[in-house]
Amino acid sequence: MVTSLSKIVEDVQTQSRIKRFLKRFNVARLLWESGFSKVKGYPIIDLVEFLLTLVFTHKNLYRLIHSDKNNCIYGKDSVYGVLNDPRFDWRKLQLKLGGRIIKDFLAPLTGDKRVSAIVIDDSTYARNRSKKVELLARLKDHVTGSYYRGFKKLTAGWTDGATFIPLAFSLQSSQKEANRLYEQGPDVPLNTPGHSRRREAVQPGTQMVLELLDQIVNQVSDFQYVLFDSWFSWPKVIRGIKDRGYDVICMLKDMPHLQYKYQDQTYRLSELYKTVAKNDPDNKSECIATVEVDYYGLPVRIVFVRNRNNSNKREWLALLSTNTDLPVQEIIRTYGLRWDIEVYFKVCKSYLRLAKEFQSRSYDAMFAHTSIVSMRYMMLAVENREQIDDRAHGGIFYQFCDEVADMDFAQAFFCLLDLLKQALRENLFLSESVASELISRFMDNLPKFLKVRLYLQTA
Repeated sequence: MVTSLSKIVEDVQTQSRIKRFLKRFNVARLLWESGFSKVKGYPIIDLVEFLLTLVFTHKNLYRLIHSDKNNCIYGKDSVYGVLNDPRFDWRKLQLKLGGRIIKDFLAPLTGDKRVSAIVIDDSTYARNRSKKVELLARLKDHVTGSYYRGFKKLTAGWTDGATFIPLAFSLQSSQKEANRLYEQGPDVPLNTPGHSRRREAVQPGTQMVLELLDQIVNQVSDFQYVLFDSWFSWPKVIRGIKDRGYDVICMLKDMPHLQYKYQDQTYRLSELYKTVAKNDPDNKSECIATVEVDYYGLPVRIVFVRNRNNSNKREWLALLSTNTDLPVQEIIRTYGLRWDIEVYFKVCKSYLRLAKEFQSRSYDAMFAHTSIVSMRYMMLAVENREQIDDRAHGGIFYQFCDEVADMDFAQAFFCLLDLLKQALRENLFLSESVASELISRFMDNLPKFLKVRLYLQTA
């Protein structure tokens, strides 16, 4: 029997998976360690929780504030005060949270022999209808070949083949000033995270890859390989990662100015393939040929695999591994882990409203919201790994939406009970204990479907 209405409300609140996620990984302390402080009188953890929950209400901030229910206690100024503040280190928060999830939750679930890796890739962050957005640039989408307005979202994340955790990112503008459509907005104090973010936005992508990796290894060291596609397979990047003590497995692109030394002769990639490929028309295996070469002073193994996707292009693809002792099939299998980051990009754009939920002009706000989107994905990833089933991230997303809707119903129901209890005491002059006893009996006699919606009984 339920004996206290306040206890019921407290139990319902603690049932929220979002609250449980924040408490489980002690996000409040991580916020303090990342330089966050109270804004407009509200605890920062409450505002961050509100931002995490917003996407699951199917409303943007404006619609939620002006909705008929009007359950939002936060004003627009409070929310944008968090997003626009250049003192808040969102990357540090994301790194610390990701590191804690990997160490405390995923590491005990991952065997010692299981391969884990850092995956690096970029994706479009489009703002095609914007004009006066800070550091907005005209960039080329290398997938479609078209140009767009916006940024490149350079992302680095950890994966063990079962769970992907986004650890760090950078919203990259164009290095060329002529391609930047709008420059920096209001002055930002020096030596703040906001100033560093703007400096990084106009750096070369190859340099930013190494800087992100340096920041990641301070929080996460449980990985063996760094994976990326051909857009980052430059000698400077591969050499820089190898010098940091990690092996690289990446796709290669046939470019005339990149040379590979084999048997005291230099070849471009297509010439190397013609030299070492097995001329066997009956060969149906994935691996066509493998060879060890000198790549600008670095011994590497190159594996030529059959390209079964694009019959109109070349028949082969080339993978590079700085670990020359790694078997060919293991190189191919490990590089396959890179697909997890493509799933991450798809979920962020299709479900978590990346670049759509807030249309702010401030670079700090765009960076902050992207961090919030990454934290939402972490919640879905933890939920997916924790529950042993075949649900995709989209299915889990809609379950979070249902939970937020149920929480609204439960909170409204308990508010009515609270008013009923107050009326019983004021009009019938019942004592606190008698009124509570009547409410408890009423709750015990509710039908099962209502008890499930109120988190008083499992389905």
